[in-house]
Amino acid sequence: MKDCSKATARDFDGDGKDDVAVGNRMIIGGQVSILSADRLVPLTIPDKAADGIGAAVTLTRVNADNCADLVVGAPYTEVDGKGAAGAVYVLYGGNAEPVKKIVSPQPQAGARFGTAVAAYGRTIAVGAPQEKDGGVQSAGAVYVTGDGTPPRRITQDTEGVPGNSEPFDGFGAAVAVGPLHDGRMGLVAGAPGERDDGGGRQRKSRTGSRDGAVTVIPDVRASRIEAVKHDGGDGCAFGEAVVYVPGGRWAATQPRCGKVQFFHDAGLAGSTTCGACAGSTGGGTAALAAAPDGRVAVAWGDSAQVLPAQEGGPASVVPTLPGGNLPVAFYGTRLVFGMPRDAPPMGVTVFDPATGRSEQVMSRRGDVEGVGEALG
Repeated sequence: MKDCSKATARDFDGDGKDDVAVGNRMIIGGQVSILSADRLVPLTIPDKAADGIGAAVTLTRVNADNCADLVVGAPYTEVDGKGAAGAVYVLYGGNAEPVKKIVSPQPQAGARFGTAVAAYGRTIAVGAPQEKDGGVQSAGAVYVTGDGTPPRRITQDTEGVPGNSEPFDGFGAAVAVGPLHDGRMGLVAGAPGERDDGGGRQRKSRTGSRDGAVTVIPDVRASRIEAVKHDGGDGCAFGEAVVYVPGGRWAATQPRCGKVQFFHDAGLAGSTTCGACAGSTGGGTAALAAAPDGRVAVAWGDSAQVLPAQEGGPASVVPTLPGGNLPVAFYGTRLVFGMPRDAPPMGVTVFDPATGRSEQVMSRRGDVEGVGEALG
């Protein structure tokens, strides 16, 4: 067990410096690393069933030892004989406790529980966007757990949640969680597959434009759920990426339209067009990250921008980096980007906005590819 007395809020190994969780897709099984002191340190999950390890990652303080803990999604894990039911693992910083495994109380084959993960303190949210709801294919679900409680299942058919569970909505493809000013724990779930298919419940597959939607639950710990739904438009795939912004806000991407929406529990708080993203080769995908001071980084394939904490302030553009600019995470005063355009990707890029310099940090393992496909 390591000394965590000097650990920062994002310090997994107790060295007093912020770390970044890095999800790596291996040839078989997947793998997760920690970017610490500009080195990629591979970690081990002691479960032979774990598959798709590192598809989603985030750092939070689950226990009270002061070191950050790592929450890792492994959505292709077989559970109770059900293939790709999915699992989530909690790796405790400082080796304080054994690895904890979280699964759905009623695992479904192909649900891909763990495709998305988010956490704030002991509250952990897990997305299962391929899960059936009432027999509806890929309608999606979100699970929330904390303080040892069994995961609570939320879908678009849950009482108090607007909308309906429809085919290929992908509810839970992205999740974010964090506290509001009054102490409530808010949850945001993206459903980028939500389509403009008219009112009522649609049973047909893939009809209408892929507009997307974002659902905000201001108090996910309340006994009775109350939620607000924000629908996308223009085929923008709203909600493909979401992030909690310190101070009680959230941000969500409209990747196919080059926009980021900011909102709080009561409604939309503003919209920003990513000026650096015109003509991006990101293929209609995007990623978000939030800094403790409220800045938001948005990445579109080969371009990225850092948006200020205060609306109306100047945004900074990140130059196109070797290997691409997607996904993204804050790393102290610097930024980290995955390298998905390398063939195969074997590392991450660390960029310093103050100097404009970038440095590639490569994996020391030869059996890893897809390094940095998920950052958190």
